[in-house]
Amino acid sequence: MQLNYRATARFMFRHFVRLAWTTTQQKWTTAFVLAGLALATIAMPRFGIAIFGTAFAGWWLAVLLMPLFFGLVGNRVGVAREKATLLRQQDRR
Repeated sequence: MQLNYRATARFMFRHFVRLAWTTTQQKWTTAFVLAGLALATIAMPRFGIAIFGTAFAGWWLAVLLMPLFFGLVGNRVGVAREKATLLRQQDRR
């Protein structure tokens, strides 16, 4: 049996777009989660696992908390932008 990876990739991309990149709120939340993950990756100690015994546990805490915090901030920004857009549309009527 031959697996069709291209079809699977298209399927996964369509579902990602539908679940995480459709509305303004979803776009801001997803962008901030990715920014939080990037920041957690940059802030990871270079040789922390080899030098400090607890650095590995601290890294996983950062990986869990940073994207969660940034996702909540991004969600709030997205909600505020959608609300402002709705208010502008109401004022025009």
